[in-house]
Amino acid sequence: FLPLCMTPSDNCKKILNHLSRIQGQIDSLKRAVEAGNACDEVAMLTNSILRSFDSARASIVETYVLEEILGGKKVSADKAQKLSHVVSLYKS
Repeated sequence: FLPLCMTPSDNCKKILNHLSRIQGQIDSLKRAVEAGNACDEVAMLTNSILRSFDSARASIVETYVLEEILGGKKVSADKAQKLSHVVSLYKS
């Protein structure tokens, strides 16, 4: 298998930006715990991080399919819709 971002595609750049945002969310969570913030606030932060991570995971799967399996080729609208549906299952 090739590395996910062997060539710097737009999808890889988006994934890296998304991961940087998740890191920022984790830093905020750590500060909230260290500051003794209320449990409900900490729980909301963890839930936000989880949703964000699921979204990043779905983007990684989509990028893998588009770049590794399809070789970066364009796909029909029907196939793109099917791929989008499968990827959305990771966000559930």
